[in-house]
Amino acid sequence: MHPLLTFASGLVAGIVGIRLLKKAPPLELEGIGGKARQGLTQAQASLRDATVSGLTAIETSSANLRAKLTPAAADPVTTAKPVRVRKPAARKAKAAPTADGGTAP
Repeated sequence: MHPLLTFASGLVAGIVGIRLLKKAPPLELEGIGGKARQGLTQAQASLRDATVSGLTAIETSSANLRAKLTPAAADPVTTAKPVRVRKPAARKAKAAPTADGGTAP
């Protein structure tokens, strides 16, 4: 009989709870929505600030690297040895055929 009593008291508590929820004034969803929008706006602003900060750092570092690499790239061109143009190798002239028709040793 004890389990039946527990079940009945749970059923009564559930019915009372549902009736109280139906009679209770509605929650302020506008307030909750406003808080959610405010949180999203704040998150968007902080994300935008972080993005701008990161892009500024990348821009600064790339400008520094460009400044370091530009003079270094110009130096090898001015100090490089002039390229020597090679003359084509002289070809050996073929010996003229001998008078006896090429049978001479």
